[in-house]
Amino acid sequence: MITPKELLEKSEKLFNKVITAILNEQNIFPLSLPANKKLSGTNFNELKAAIVPLYQHSKEVKGKGYSVEWRDKIIEGTKQKLPAKIYFETSEDFFYFTKKEKDYTNIQQSLRLLIDEFPELADWAKNNASFLLSQSESILELIKVCKYFKDNRPPHNLYLRELPIEVDSKFIENNLAALKRLLDIILPPGWFDPNAADFLDRYYIKRPNVYTQIRILDEDLKPVIGFDELALTIDDSASLSWKPQRVFIIENKACFLSFPKVKNAIAIFGEGFKSRVSKQIPWLENTDLYCWFDLDAAGFEMLNIIRQYYPDAKSFLMDEKTYNQFNQFSVSSTYRKLSLEKLDADESKLYNFLQNNSKRLEQERITNSYISLQLNSILN
Repeated sequence: MITPKELLEKSEKLFNKVITAILNEQNIFPLSLPANKKLSGTNFNELKAAIVPLYQHSKEVKGKGYSVEWRDKIIEGTKQKLPAKIYFETSEDFFYFTKKEKDYTNIQQSLRLLIDEFPELADWAKNNASFLLSQSESILELIKVCKYFKDNRPPHNLYLRELPIEVDSKFIENNLAALKRLLDIILPPGWFDPNAADFLDRYYIKRPNVYTQIRILDEDLKPVIGFDELALTIDDSASLSWKPQRVFIIENKACFLSFPKVKNAIAIFGEGFKSRVSKQIPWLENTDLYCWFDLDAAGFEMLNIIRQYYPDAKSFLMDEKTYNQFNQFSVSSTYRKLSLEKLDADESKLYNFLQNNSKRLEQERITNSYISLQLNSILN
């Protein structure tokens, strides 16, 4: 026979269902519990051991909680009462037994505060009780942030921590997921980008500058900027008035720093910069652009992205020959499978091989002597 502890476990699993029904003004009480009322024994002592705790914790004794509807049965010649039905008469009984009264109060308060400010959230909020409960302590701050974004048309030409909202300076960055769920509902079309995963991009907030780290591979180019290496913002790098013949975008920092010298060429550190390559860099369009990323699915995905802006970009050391030369250093790696339409036939074949076999070869595994050899083959 079911015990009070098992009844509690079953009741707790019904919490979200009960709350959702109440918030949507659906009457689900009295609420029967899916309880196994079959006896585990047939003699009087076994029956007593099962029935007494069930009775002692019931509403009949406690004044609140679950109710038991009893039926009579003859056991060993004596009429005994057995449970025929176990149920909650009211929501008050349910919350008392599950010790969820405070949770229920917090959910009601969160709902009231939220829809008082944003009536358009009513239907969504009533069906997301777990959100209301988990955010109950921060609901006022969430409302302040949402109100700012609803009252101010983007773009927001301020950094995240500069937004004039009376919340803790780290509150927004610590609550991005919760804010996203609310903002996507209350903001009008055009005030956010539903396809952008990053919070700053999604809500048109000013993001920190991304720096392009450039290394001169030919001393003859050094007078243009006066340094062997430099880091510039994307906008500033776009304004450089030079025309290097060749540009190598390199993903790994060590490979970037140790890349061999090449006539009339520069190297760009790809980390950070690679995901923001755009037509803001006009001088890139007139170069022989080479992309060298890890031999893995992510590397080919990045190559595909760059070719959306620079169709003539070439891959470097991202071929089957290079993989076979150093495959003893490959490791297991899984990544999402995408359709990369900008890859050529050989690149697509290798991309599929790496995906199907969950392989990855990091570019720093490739020796400088091999890099120099392959450079000679493409430059001569």
